[in-house]
Amino acid sequence: MASSYQSRPDQKASTAPLIHFASNNWNDAHDLDASDEDEAFYTADDDYLIHPKWQAMAIRTKNRIPRRIQRYFFIYIVLLIVSYVAWRVYLGPQWEHNREEVRKMDAELKEVYGQNVRHEFTDTIQLKTLDRELVPGAHEGNENRRLIFIGDVHGCREELEDLLKRVDFQESDDHLIFTGDMIAKGPDSPGVISLAQKYSASCVRGNHEDRVILSITEMDAHHVPLPGPEEDPSKMNDFMDEESFSHGDFKVRKLAKQLSKEQIQYLKECPLILKVGNVEGTGEMATVHGGLIPGIPLEEQDPFQCMNMRSIDLDTHIPKEDHSATPWEKFWNHRQKKLDPAERLTVVYGHDSKRGKNIKKYSKGLDTGCVNGGKLTALVVESGKESVISVSCKNYK
Repeated sequence: MASSYQSRPDQKASTAPLIHFASNNWNDAHDLDASDEDEAFYTADDDYLIHPKWQAMAIRTKNRIPRRIQRYFFIYIVLLIVSYVAWRVYLGPQWEHNREEVRKMDAELKEVYGQNVRHEFTDTIQLKTLDRELVPGAHEGNENRRLIFIGDVHGCREELEDLLKRVDFQESDDHLIFTGDMIAKGPDSPGVISLAQKYSASCVRGNHEDRVILSITEMDAHHVPLPGPEEDPSKMNDFMDEESFSHGDFKVRKLAKQLSKEQIQYLKECPLILKVGNVEGTGEMATVHGGLIPGIPLEEQDPFQCMNMRSIDLDTHIPKEDHSATPWEKFWNHRQKKLDPAERLTVVYGHDSKRGKNIKKYSKGLDTGCVNGGKLTALVVESGKESVISVSCKNYK
């Protein structure tokens, strides 16, 4: 077979191998830059992050996996990253905080606030016990009775009447219990007290009732007359009014003058704590306006804190009027769970509109900010049954 190779015309036939005719004039022919002559120009390309062999393997593997599974895998990776960040930023610290809080709630102090020193309040009833005839299921014949606990009314008589209709209040079978702060801020404090008196309702003293009673005591000390039920409070002269402006209690004095002597006496008879007794299905119950300190008998609770506490410092067990420490009801519920069932106590309270309706196993918060346009709330307790009912309120502030 003839060879396909043809010699160039200007060359003589040669039997030399073809490799001897190869030329190395590429650079000259294409006029390449001198920089291309750098030694690095001819070295292996190693600036990739993943070796091409592994890249190819990854692509082949990816092509074998269905797109739906690839999407799920991507979603799971994103969720995993989000979960990790959430744990490090929020959930982890919160979990650690809760662990520390539980440790403190479990710890026992040698001295607990209220054990050694207790403020003495004059004209104050510390504790009353509800008549057993009024307690649902206390004995045969009163199984159908109901206790209706009502949160802070603050003078909103119209809303109170709406709530009584909503719960289908029956004077013959139901008993009302107010958790304090029936008066002040709202439009008709005397009307609320009149309604409570009409239905022989029970009550506890709130911080606003206490301020009014203290104001009345102060006016009595200065021989300032208070109106009777038939007198016009706007025509009464109080030489302390001008001084009251500087103390910020002028409104309290003005409110005190709107109340009749019978209404004032009714408020004075409201105890700090009302011991309800044992209710079938709920256990022992009590009512207070502010809160209670765990581990302290009811008769030894601090009067001021009963009306004003909202939180408690777990390091010292000292109550606070604001929300700067652990909610007192959280501490209360934690401690109740550790007691023998026969020793546990469920507390119904008001005073804390910021937390609003706050229903827990052993505490029932009913202040839902009626006077600020929130709701007026009732806890209806029957034998073996509880329900929470609310009505909307106007904003009187």
